[in-house]
Amino acid sequence: MDKAKDVPKNDIPLRLLFINPPSPDKFVYIRDINRSGRRSAERTIWPQTSLAMLASVFKKGQIEIIDCIAEGLSYKDTYHRMKEFAPTWVVINPISSVFVHDCIIAYYAKTLGAQTVVISPHAKALKEEVYEKFKGCIDHILDYRSGGLEPEWSLKELIEGGLDDRPRFADLPPARQDLLPLSRYTLPFIGERFTFVTISRGCPYKCIYCRQNVMYEGQVRYRPVDTVIEEITRYGLRNIALHADTATLNKEWMYAFCEKVPKHVRWICNSRVDTVDPVMLARMRQAGCWMVCYGIESGDDGVLALNRKGATCEQAKEAVKWSKEAGLQVWGYFMLGLRGDTEETMERTIRFAKSLPLDIVNFAVSAPYPGTEWNDIATKRGWLDSMSWEDYDQNFRAIVSQPQAPANLVKRMQQRAYRQWYLSYRGVKFICKQLTHIGFFINVIADHLRSKS
Repeated sequence: MDKAKDVPKNDIPLRLLFINPPSPDKFVYIRDINRSGRRSAERTIWPQTSLAMLASVFKKGQIEIIDCIAEGLSYKDTYHRMKEFAPTWVVINPISSVFVHDCIIAYYAKTLGAQTVVISPHAKALKEEVYEKFKGCIDHILDYRSGGLEPEWSLKELIEGGLDDRPRFADLPPARQDLLPLSRYTLPFIGERFTFVTISRGCPYKCIYCRQNVMYEGQVRYRPVDTVIEEITRYGLRNIALHADTATLNKEWMYAFCEKVPKHVRWICNSRVDTVDPVMLARMRQAGCWMVCYGIESGDDGVLALNRKGATCEQAKEAVKWSKEAGLQVWGYFMLGLRGDTEETMERTIRFAKSLPLDIVNFAVSAPYPGTEWNDIATKRGWLDSMSWEDYDQNFRAIVSQPQAPANLVKRMQQRAYRQWYLSYRGVKFICKQLTHIGFFINVIADHLRSKS
């Protein structure tokens, strides 16, 4: 736990407010306590389960979550909600590309007399810079420390002044899903009233571009299956995504979950292509899983190796094939502008994406988020076109110019990738399945094809 300022000791009742800040420009932003965040390419209203997890450890006082993105609140609306609630503590999870705007909420909190807490990879990686730049409105920055407490327990210790023991991740109670605007979490293809259920944290892999190791330092830990099932049943959840760095990493856990998950629950999960097999995928499908999301990243094995992905294109082919044979839909995630990319390797990635029987794809730009090895490499080699955090967005900005992959080429390749995939047989098939939401998808595709600086 980091204590930038002394915590006031008084008898004022706890009024704890968790806030997902407004959008500064009417676009949809993804925020989470372990992500550097981004503007959503799919216009996903990201369920704020991380805030619900933080709220779960408090048993006394008034507690509320305001999800400004889901509720469509402006800064003015948010201030009035904050003033009405009269918080003693405000917790936010600001992200790199809109960090300054997010901290407006911290400023509002200080004007209302509240203590402020920030939890995010950006703030962890740049702690001294953040404290200096926002010293008038940020009181505390919390994160997971090696061998230390989870953010939830650190926050409880900070606010309540101590813990009786040293609780673990596995000791966390069910997230406070009842504090979230579940009816507003909806997305074509995924469905209505979907939410995340956190099952694990940490990833043992060392991909140079990944932010997960910034916040949780690679240490893998799981919630007990029974706790996850309790959360699902307590709040009557029916449409969920298992929230984890790699949901299929622990096969024993996954099989136990498949045995206990209620039959009416419709669920999806993310995965690595080298952590699945036909038997497990078939069992997942039988237990209500309908889609798996794979971080395939590149169609070039040399690029995958250089970025320490730890998986190959052949493994990706097998995983997608097995998933389709099990009756699962597959979402493929790719990155362009990875270390070592060229026009040829990026073209190879586009062709690879088109060759796989994927149901939907995402083509992101490899962004050098603060605290990642990719940021260190790009900085030391003078490849960064911008030092402004507002430009650090993996969906809508390219700021790394490698000798054979300048930023403007990466953006052109991203636009080419979306154009070619969505105009391919599989892309047209996907859009046709979503005809009732055709306007939504036209807007999403237009976002990607529109030239951006």
